[in-house]
Amino acid sequence: MEQAVLIVSIVWLAVLSPGADFAMVSRNSCLYGRRAGLAVSVGIAMACWFHIAYAIFGIAIIQKVFPEALDVIKLLGTAYLIYMGASTALSRVVATGAIGAAGAAGESAGHAGRSGARGIFTGVLTNGLNPKTSIFVISLYSQVIGRETPVSQQFAWGLFISLSHFLWFSLVSIWLSRPEVRAFVMRRQRIFNVAIGAILTTFGILLLAFEQGGSIG
Repeated sequence: MEQAVLIVSIVWLAVLSPGADFAMVSRNSCLYGRRAGLAVSVGIAMACWFHIAYAIFGIAIIQKVFPEALDVIKLLGTAYLIYMGASTALSRVVATGAIGAAGAAGESAGHAGRSGARGIFTGVLTNGLNPKTSIFVISLYSQVIGRETPVSQQFAWGLFISLSHFLWFSLVSIWLSRPEVRAFVMRRQRIFNVAIGAILTTFGILLLAFEQGGSIG
């Protein structure tokens, strides 16, 4: 139960943290409308399985060929959580008031081409090439989920990761396609960034402590 709570918490904190995925969904939602943002969200959720696949199968191969590499991956994962938390807390506030007006124009103009296959491709490319997602998934599977976990359960956690990305970015698409909501969120970027950053940094420190004291059970 403790492990499940930890995994769910880490996944959602990582999903909620600002990054390339959030920026791309925001841009498409504001400039081209809700359908475009939802299409990008689908692509992001699909690309998660690329990272999940090599996290499940690749880690086992690496352990057989070079067992020490797993320890390096774990340390990189915890370091990245701390780095991601610090960079999130210190990230600059971006003024995007003008983009909201452009989003309304884009929606009324009906940029349908952006809301289908092109949007999905954009999401797949953005997340598939995102080092943040890569390091996060590898560190989660190697350090928290653990190689002793049954493969079926590892795939279940993979499904949770993918659906979490889709759910969150779908909500972002819906919210940020409304100019008044986007203005509300952007005025409070600093509070959101500092809170998420502090929590992610804390998780990184806790995971490092767990690594020194033993594996999480």
